[in-house]
Amino acid sequence: MDYHKTKAWLKRNARPLECARWEYLFENGSKQQVIAKLAAFQNSDGGFGHGLEPDFTLPDSSAIATWTACQILDEVQINANDKMVTSIIDYLIHSYDKKLGLWRTVVPEHNQYPHASHWHYEEGVQENWMFNPSVELAAYLVHWSAEGSEGAALGWKVIENAKNHLFHSTKMGFHEVNNYQRLVQILKDKLSDLEEISRQVNKLAEQSIDKEPKSWGKSYKALPLNMIFSKDDDNYEKYKTLVHENLHYLKESIQDDGVWDITWEWDQYMEDFYVARQQWKGIIAVNNYKIFREFDFI
Repeated sequence: MDYHKTKAWLKRNARPLECARWEYLFENGSKQQVIAKLAAFQNSDGGFGHGLEPDFTLPDSSAIATWTACQILDEVQINANDKMVTSIIDYLIHSYDKKLGLWRTVVPEHNQYPHASHWHYEEGVQENWMFNPSVELAAYLVHWSAEGSEGAALGWKVIENAKNHLFHSTKMGFHEVNNYQRLVQILKDKLSDLEEISRQVNKLAEQSIDKEPKSWGKSYKALPLNMIFSKDDDNYEKYKTLVHENLHYLKESIQDDGVWDITWEWDQYMEDFYVARQQWKGIIAVNNYKIFREFDFI
């Protein structure tokens, strides 16, 4: 693992957004620079698009691209009064699907632009996604909205719907579990039933972990570090050995150029896939070094 080699690759090849995040996280860079680079992906309706999530290139605003932006804004601890945040709140209020009780994850417009197969729209596809990413979007909405405001009321409404789904689920895709984990992290001081929610989320997270190191990197399954984010995590002590094995796996799987490759492919739009693959390498590099730092592994 060579920090300087990774940094050099990012400066040469990554999107300006990932370079700004790297500088903010590891080089005392400015949060305003991250926000400025992120602004290139925001639309006039307040939502985000334009390939912010590289596996689909829809320029119009979508819930999933807006969720991606929210995670980055939370990373830099943006002020709730920032214009970018208030625009997001407006977008979420106006794009909410009252019939479904959430924000649609995949929309028909996805199909009009190059995308990975898992972002293809077809009738009933929301059942595959359920509250991914709606429960986390709702958490941001409550977190950034004034108490008693329209945004906060909508956020709590979606959270109630999401909790009902959570408590009736015996298994769940790991990305959706991640969204519920973020709900707990973001609103831990505001959830009256925090303990009950956390217990169910931890149970589903534990089920999601691929506990066979021999299969790591050969599938799209959740690695321990996809479900356990810090030493304070409720599942950390139980899976401490596996977490540290995962850290060594990440260190050993870095490529000669200082970054990691992705473990999935597209089945069409291959020219666009190669662009997305390069962009993902930058995203994964930033995220993996955040993990290393979190676990004191740098």
